[in-house]
Amino acid sequence: MRWRVAGRLDARLPELWGRDQVVGWVRGPVDGYGGPLAGRLANGMSFDVASCRDGSARALSALRYREPALAPVFEAVLRPGDTCYDVGANIGVYTLWAAGLVGRAGQVHAFEPVPPTMAVLREMVQRNGLGQVVPVASAIGATVGQTGLRSYQGASGRAHAVADPSHADHFARLDTLDAYVARHRPPDLVKIDVAGAEIDVLRGATELLEDRAPALLLEMLTSRVARRGGTPGQAELVGRLLDAGYVLFNLTPNGVVANGRFTSNVLALAPRWDRFDRVVAALARAPFPRSQPI
Repeated sequence: MRWRVAGRLDARLPELWGRDQVVGWVRGPVDGYGGPLAGRLANGMSFDVASCRDGSARALSALRYREPALAPVFEAVLRPGDTCYDVGANIGVYTLWAAGLVGRAGQVHAFEPVPPTMAVLREMVQRNGLGQVVPVASAIGATVGQTGLRSYQGASGRAHAVADPSHADHFARLDTLDAYVARHRPPDLVKIDVAGAEIDVLRGATELLEDRAPALLLEMLTSRVARRGGTPGQAELVGRLLDAGYVLFNLTPNGVVANGRFTSNVLALAPRWDRFDRVVAALARAPFPRSQPI
């Protein structure tokens, strides 16, 4: 009961100081109730997770009553029959959201290299009978090969690649978007949330950006970018996008804005893309929460 009430509060309380503390107080200790947790997302997709001790699984409680934070971007960009790449899919919230938008004629390629997290994603996909979803147990980066991954109990969204194999909890195939696109349908939208390694994904996507210019939705958290090169890394990321002809939009409570300090997620669109004007107009007044974890 407490989790249900907390989920409703999380979905409906305005973004005021102390909001998260109120929701946490109602929910109770994080190490209290451990699951199961079942229900339906706001778009009708169902979920049933055995454990909700992970932060991403706990977020499902609120997503029974509201859209995920970045849903307006998916809804503005994707049409039936489109293809979406979900790079860093985690347990699959945005994979399921995209699948509902592209329909049976479309495809969603969900990249998640951490085995326990991929297991949850696969179960979510199978539960909803989503034949248009292609789960891919690979990391995406700047080169093709293998990579070590560090994961954190209770925080699947913090998993990241490590340079030293002795620090790895898991190992996974490493692919580039350019190499992957050569073998599969190219994307109309690429969502990238890889714990600060977004620049590595772009380094391996030069041909994709120049030749096809899909819409890009990227995490831009400074604390995570710092782990992958700090300000120089962010500067290279922005530079690569600008060199490829993209315009960067911040996702603000007043809609998308093409200037100012970066929000935690940014949308990159190329003016030469035939949907550019329509998507920008659709998102001009779309309200995005200041906190955009899911």
